[in-house]
Amino acid sequence: MKRKLLSILITLMLLVAIMPIDSAAYADKQPGAQVNITIPDFAVTINGAAMEKSYSKYPVFVYAGITYFPMTYDGCRYLGLETEWQQQEGLAINKTNISLPLKTYRTTQKNATHYTATVPAFNVVVNGQKVANNNAEYPLLLFRNVTYFPLTWQYGVELFGWDYHFDNQRGLVIKSQNAVPEITNLIDYDAAGDFIVNGNAVYYSGNQGRIYQTSLDNLTQNKAIYQLPKDTAWGENTHAKPYFSKRDGLVSFSYSQTGGNSMTHRVDINPDGTTTEPQAIGPFIAPETSADGYLLYKYGERVFETETDRYMITSNIKIADDVQRIYKLNKATQQITRVTEKVAESFKYRNQKLYFVSDDKKLYSLSLSDERVVLESNGPILGDNYEVLGDSIYYVNAADQKLYLSGEVQPLNGGETVEAIELKGDYIVVKYNTTLDKSYRTVVYDKFGDAVFILPRQIGVVSADSNRIIYYDLVDNQVFMARIK
Repeated sequence: MKRKLLSILITLMLLVAIMPIDSAAYADKQPGAQVNITIPDFAVTINGAAMEKSYSKYPVFVYAGITYFPMTYDGCRYLGLETEWQQQEGLAINKTNISLPLKTYRTTQKNATHYTATVPAFNVVVNGQKVANNNAEYPLLLFRNVTYFPLTWQYGVELFGWDYHFDNQRGLVIKSQNAVPEITNLIDYDAAGDFIVNGNAVYYSGNQGRIYQTSLDNLTQNKAIYQLPKDTAWGENTHAKPYFSKRDGLVSFSYSQTGGNSMTHRVDINPDGTTTEPQAIGPFIAPETSADGYLLYKYGERVFETETDRYMITSNIKIADDVQRIYKLNKATQQITRVTEKVAESFKYRNQKLYFVSDDKKLYSLSLSDERVVLESNGPILGDNYEVLGDSIYYVNAADQKLYLSGEVQPLNGGETVEAIELKGDYIVVKYNTTLDKSYRTVVYDKFGDAVFILPRQIGVVSADSNRIIYYDLVDNQVFMARIK
């Protein structure tokens, strides 16, 4: 009896061994195979925005009990991922924390509940690693010519860095690590006009010469705090344009009138929204020539004033071939003294010092407390293309026009050259040129040299304070705000 049972067992084992593999799960994973998918009825929220499924061209779907997400160009960048497609190499996806506003691919035809998707035949590389799609329990799928990824722990958390969860009330909720741009509707905003954020308040240029103050918590509660004069040289109904700045936490704006009155004025804004009387600041305030023979003028960043002194770039016209240097004018005595022997064409006030690039292309600082000149960076620095944030100095190298952090040998960017560099609140905003393909347009760096906000777009006005950045997108012609995480 035992021999008979053993014989039956061996026969069954042999039958299993030679049985042809006909698993639907295995067949589903072969390139070109079609699988059945379902458009779910549960809600999907991405970075706080609800995804539309009924009329979306690329809705999320479910296969084998797993939710799949579409890797569209804008959708990936909204979630901090970059995609690149090449005919030979296939699809490459990298987590870079790039950012783009949310784009909805809406259609007029309502989606059905059931469709078929295809297992792609091309290669897919994620963060430099090739995806073994044929051996995956949940393979990548192709639907409406867009690659879909399964929201497994490996992809969602380990590779993409997302935080996602599912519950019966809110459905599927996904949050990414990158800074997410959201439309900021400034009421009566003068398109592409200047604005500035200070704490929780935003000050901006409105239509018909109005200047507004509003709160980031409630943009609808804006109030007009100032009326700019007309600038009739550009048209009967044209008003002067304001340009905002901030010093020691206080906001001010300046404006100029062309025509007969070309004087520039500055108005300070108090925390309660009230404003001071306009103060003339240039271009010519002091006498052109003093008794000591110095040519005095103030314009742009060639002048800085304290309560007692006025620092400026000027020359002594009594000295032949004298070049521009920094001088100090005592407001009370009108006495003028030269405070640096180094040549300077302009300076920037940072950290209680005046920073300037001399004719040797090196960066120096002039302390306002003891008027000591210190070498800050050997550069070589291209013009005044530098910025100081805390103890960090960013500059554009005169040799290759790339961005460097002082003390570092390698540039912060790749092959692209720098177009402009600006200090905005707690961040350095760098705008790059577009002479190369696949290059960034705008990158925001923090005081550690880390890129905390990356935009593949050109922007106009930009302002930052604390962990919030507001900018004007020249592609969408909209004001956006992003919160640095």
